[in-house]
Amino acid sequence: MLYIKVFLILGLFVLNQLLSGQESFELKYSSEENEFLYYTFQNSTGNYISLGGKQIEFGPEPVSPLILNISSTGEIISENIIIKEDTSYSYRYGFEKSNGNYFLIGTLTDSVSPYDYDVTYVCEMTPELDLVWEKLHPIPAEYIHHSIIDFLITPDSNILIQGKVDSSLYGSNDLIYIALFDMNGEKLDFVLYENWTDYGIYNELIYKPDSSGFYLIGDIGINYTPKDWLEFDNNLNIVDYGYIENWLSYLHSPVSAKWLSNGNMIIANNSSGITIPSNQDLEVRIVDQDFNMIKDTIIYYSNEYVYIPTKKGLGFIDENTIWIATFEAAFLFLPGTEVFNFHIFDSNLNLKGVKQYGGDKRYWFFDLTVTNDGGCLLTGMVPDYEGSYNHDAYIIKVMPEDIFTFAEETPFDFDRDVLVFPNPFSTEINIQTVRKNLTFNIFDVAGKLVLSKEIDQIPNYNLSTGKINPGFYFYTIQYKSRTIQSGKLIKE
Repeated sequence: MLYIKVFLILGLFVLNQLLSGQESFELKYSSEENEFLYYTFQNSTGNYISLGGKQIEFGPEPVSPLILNISSTGEIISENIIIKEDTSYSYRYGFEKSNGNYFLIGTLTDSVSPYDYDVTYVCEMTPELDLVWEKLHPIPAEYIHHSIIDFLITPDSNILIQGKVDSSLYGSNDLIYIALFDMNGEKLDFVLYENWTDYGIYNELIYKPDSSGFYLIGDIGINYTPKDWLEFDNNLNIVDYGYIENWLSYLHSPVSAKWLSNGNMIIANNSSGITIPSNQDLEVRIVDQDFNMIKDTIIYYSNEYVYIPTKKGLGFIDENTIWIATFEAAFLFLPGTEVFNFHIFDSNLNLKGVKQYGGDKRYWFFDLTVTNDGGCLLTGMVPDYEGSYNHDAYIIKVMPEDIFTFAEETPFDFDRDVLVFPNPFSTEINIQTVRKNLTFNIFDVAGKLVLSKEIDQIPNYNLSTGKINPGFYFYTIQYKSRTIQSGKLIKE
């Protein structure tokens, strides 16, 4: 590493569209390079600090870390990009310290290969995005790559980082480790659990209610035997492990979890097996402190493979407004478009609201942040254009009223209140909505009404279509004789 260049550019952004007052917004950060954002946290002034990286070209080109300071209304106030020659690195997580500065966590490699991140990078920045210090901590020499999965701030103000390491290319080992750092970036401990494998995309690191230890919950295993959770004491020793009771689906990554005030835990994950044929839907469950099932529900989608945001997909401030988001887990460069969904549940897993956004491009989301005003912010990236290998950083923030307000009354161009799937369909169409008094109509290409049904089962309605001939159709959804949604359908 020969030198460092620091760029601090005020107010640089390409798209910042305010959508409803000062609460909701959509932001696309774009330039000639590749940009991506992994994680966003809110600082004590109410601004959003979003972390990721910037790459000149797709492929084995160096990545430089990107940090954005975004106002509560969605304007980029400042950014910082620190370029190190012959070095590739990016930010993965961060938080505001008690002194008002930011503690940032990332991965780094001296090689330009995107698969050789063998250094944990930590640094401190001021609110003005000036670098205070940075420290580099290599992983053990016998390993060539590591990923940072999650982090926790300990009761004594240290930082726990959970990740996985590989001794061969392309992630064939995925051995679990826990590292401990202090607030000055010094590594206090590093424990590698050589018999434990992290099979998943994202696991949840979460303290026990009494802070006597912590759990790792997700798609993990010991000696190739799957498990759902690991329990650690505060000395980083494994003290127990086991399964989470399954009713409708096995626990499948990505996984996100949080404690409820009554001592139970709510978990969101990608569904897998048992009552459904594949991993394609959203499962939400409530378990007690012994991981016994209390309640379970699955939100069914079309035949697309569905993820929650891959770093954090669940969050809440108010237990009557639990946010969970989903998107189609398709590579951004694939042709076509997709939608993504915001769900609001209460603590009994009642679906209070759901709204569909997108439909104009592909999306990939890494993080869900519940904001201080009760809103929900998604962090991720979108392609430059359909089929492009280049991508832009993307953030969208919505408020509960955006979800509860009828789609035809919001300023979003692509939001929908009713999910219609699968498409193409065969013997039935599934209709998912929390809206009442809706009528679903199907027309053939000549405009002849083929089928009309009142949607009288909320939130899931199954419409039998076995008597409809194969071909192309149009549908409309009406509310009080007014069309609120329409689209195309194909009968196989």
